[in-house]
Amino acid sequence: MNMVLAKENMNEKNKIWQEAIEALIDPSYGMDEEESAAYMGKIMAKLKSGKNLTQEELNYLSLHNQQLYMTALRVKYQKEALKNRLKNCRSKEEAQEVIDNAIGGVNKDDPDKEYLIAGFREVEKEFKKSGNYSRLPDKDEKSERKKLLKYLDNNYNNEEEAYDNVFNNEKVTPIAELLDILPVFEAKA
Repeated sequence: MNMVLAKENMNEKNKIWQEAIEALIDPSYGMDEEESAAYMGKIMAKLKSGKNLTQEELNYLSLHNQQLYMTALRVKYQKEALKNRLKNCRSKEEAQEVIDNAIGGVNKDDPDKEYLIAGFREVEKEFKKSGNYSRLPDKDEKSERKKLLKYLDNNYNNEEEAYDNVFNNEKVTPIAELLDILPVFEAKA
């Protein structure tokens, strides 16, 4: 008899613990259908606008919509990767290229395209509001020089020789070379 009572007490204790754990993990614990649907709608709106989901919202998705949970995690990690790439940018122009490449890299057939692009736009907005963005120069001088080297004729043996000659005004661009060989007319007054 005592064994049966002890077993019933254990089952009740287990049920109490299980309910307590569910209440902690599931934010919709105790919600009715309407409230749960409204909560899901709130999460969807945040995801579509590119906002970050709270841990509570992610827990809810993991319990109630596994596919949307995986999408939310993917968006979260892609946004973090974009933020890290933006931290290494040396100019506003480079930052914009990084953002454009991230958005352009989303496949048009990707089922998460809407969420990813919204997330990238949100990261862009946050980054441009930050002090890090305002401190960046408009263009990176070194990248401008590298771009210039790409347009030069490859008449030099190595990049260092080309770099030295270009920036000593020996040769600036193919157009500058053309202008140098054109005749100059002087008008007498």
